[in-house]
Amino acid sequence: MTLLQSTLELLRDRLDAAFQIADPRSEEWVALTNPVDPDGRVSESARNKLVMALVGLQSDKTAGSFPGTMPVAGDQFAMVSAPLNVNAFVLFVANFSDSNYPTGLGMLSRAIGFFQQNPVFTHDRLPGLAPEIDKIALDFVSLDLTQTNHLMGMLGLKYLPSALYRLRMLPFASDAIAGLVPAVRRTKPADAAGTKE
Repeated sequence: MTLLQSTLELLRDRLDAAFQIADPRSEEWVALTNPVDPDGRVSESARNKLVMALVGLQSDKTAGSFPGTMPVAGDQFAMVSAPLNVNAFVLFVANFSDSNYPTGLGMLSRAIGFFQQNPVFTHDRLPGLAPEIDKIALDFVSLDLTQTNHLMGMLGLKYLPSALYRLRMLPFASDAIAGLVPAVRRTKPADAAGTKE
């Protein structure tokens, strides 16, 4: 399973579990899926659910990215490329219609409250998080009406109540070796040539 897939599925599972505790039902409340199918119709797997969809990726320049090393054999170390730190933009869409519309508003409100109370997830708070991730954080992203309209149009949706979050940050790293370097050895400073009496 990939870093992006596993992280989003863990978040979906955690959010759905919180919803099921508050309001149990036989099917999931949260679906990690496209809100519409390729023909523009509402996907059946997304109907009457809070849809969780990836809507963009962005490199994160705030964290330092430095090449690293790992031992390979003897005194040799492999140089590996710096990780690419990526932020994922995740949209939560209340895909409830007709008489279920108020329920959708309630689910969206619960999601916002959940991430307000749980803005950061570590391995302790989100078991199964990939070992290369130290922690992830979710920030609410404010959109104006024009930006919301563009986002809904990009997804092929008519307007539905939604909330956008920036998930920071996913470290994409490669173990491809960029070169070999010898270990650095410390040498003792030369003794003083003499001392004054």
